[in-house]
Amino acid sequence: MDNLIIENKGDQMVLKLNKKGFDENYLISLIKRLQVESLAQKSGFNSSILSIAEQINQDWWDENGEKFLKDTKK
Repeated sequence: MDNLIIENKGDQMVLKLNKKGFDENYLISLIKRLQVESLAQKSGFNSSILSIAEQINQDWWDENGEKFLKDTKK
């Protein structure tokens, strides 16, 4: 048996995985990522949200970066 079989069943895709071919923790993290991807698609967000996230990240580092990194060697 192959490690991965994908079957098209009308409006469903069925994935069959050989447990011996995959690490269980990896599969759990993969399924969680698929759930997040599905929710992201349903949200209607587009790539413009990335620029907002980048700005929030930059603002945080501008405000907190020096304090956050104060004990690190330069």
